[in-house]
Amino acid sequence: MERPSLLLLPPEITDLIFSTIPIHDSTKLRLLCKSYNHRFQSHFRTKIFTYLRLNTHPSTIHHLSKITQSGVGPWIQHITFSSKPLSKLNPNISLSSPSDDHENDYNTSSKYLPPPPPPNDLTEILNHLPNLRLIDFDGSCNITNWKEIISSISKSQVSAIETLRSPPGKMLVSGLLLSPSEMEQYSYGSFDRLKTLEMHTEGMPMQNFWSWISIIGRNCLEDLTIRNSRNDIDNDINSIIDNHHQNSISANPDHIDNFLPQTFNLPHLKRLHLDDLYLTVKDITNHLLPSHISSQFEKLNLTKCHLLPNDPAQNWFIILTHLKTHTFPKLTYLKLSLSGYYNGITTYDLPDLKFNTNEIIISGAGKTAKPWNQRNTKCEVKLRSGEWNTYVVRKSLWEELDRVMRDGLGEEVFWESLTNGKWTSDRATRLKRIIKVREVSRLEYGERGDPRLWERIRAISREVDSDCEDVWY
Repeated sequence: MERPSLLLLPPEITDLIFSTIPIHDSTKLRLLCKSYNHRFQSHFRTKIFTYLRLNTHPSTIHHLSKITQSGVGPWIQHITFSSKPLSKLNPNISLSSPSDDHENDYNTSSKYLPPPPPPNDLTEILNHLPNLRLIDFDGSCNITNWKEIISSISKSQVSAIETLRSPPGKMLVSGLLLSPSEMEQYSYGSFDRLKTLEMHTEGMPMQNFWSWISIIGRNCLEDLTIRNSRNDIDNDINSIIDNHHQNSISANPDHIDNFLPQTFNLPHLKRLHLDDLYLTVKDITNHLLPSHISSQFEKLNLTKCHLLPNDPAQNWFIILTHLKTHTFPKLTYLKLSLSGYYNGITTYDLPDLKFNTNEIIISGAGKTAKPWNQRNTKCEVKLRSGEWNTYVVRKSLWEELDRVMRDGLGEEVFWESLTNGKWTSDRATRLKRIIKVREVSRLEYGERGDPRLWERIRAISREVDSDCEDVWY
């Protein structure tokens, strides 16, 4: 009678068993005999090498080179880069081409560490990772680390990358500017299969930055996320105006037609998430959400985005009518964060709009999400009420747009109907008016402001709102 053995079980069963075994136990299993080692070698490599977390120090890149030379390169699918803790030894070391001075410093720092890799070694290593699909970075990486690694990818022959994420810390947009030669190298195919791009930036993205996104995302990009942070809005917009009107007599921000280049095109885009960016209406309707992607687009999330020309009520109405005109039948998620983000305008406040038709389908596995163009699909309309409260009502966004567009009415009628007339109420604009008084006071009288305006602020805070009350239904 043959002795019991895992090798006698069907491959499907052994695969299932091995997938539940911890790594250290799988090592012991391979040491039992040559047959076990041969049978479970691929499983072991999948467990160990599918995901790697690598330090950006040259010694770590050198070890990665050894790993790929051993034949496990095809198993590596996900790499997270970190610049700690070894990078603290010499943070100025370059990944792609360390100088002789750096090499000498490295060799004298410790005789036990292996020598640094030769120039462009990371590019050569990447050529042996045919199944590398995801690259991301932790918060310790800076923009220099990111640019060097991304540049190495573009120079390599790896073409399976589907997801690219920048470090979660804010990278200065000014440091992302690329020369024409650098831009050209991204056209060679390393990102032809890129489907997801997530960027964390700080400052004002220029056309150069958007051009780079268009180049690497032109073939397959479906999911674009840019979480930006603008520390000095006035300086940022002034620099934009200078760039757009350096040969013009009038430098009026209302005359800026676009921040995105005319060649910007992401034909396969399905999901878009933008935070704290300056855009124009044409940027959104002509480049980010053009009519030719309406049949595939699924998710739109715009937060704190400032649109030019500076008429928020009209701008966002145009964007919503654009969605309505071209139907966007697969749009299942919409989030526009508008309330409280236009403090310079104190006569009205725009509401936050949100619907997620996937959440409506709670029961029944396999059911498709409700399209937003069904008349019974409700959108949550949320408006700031006073200093702390919120006014919320649920309306059919499709029906509201349909009625206003059919009757040829304008944006004022639309927002009035959508918010039940609350968008211009004293309660909705109260905090914006207080902020405006404080800004004017500080501008004229310094940080402490003018004491004579304090009473005005207190008067606004004491207002009784007979036309608006807190509602949630």
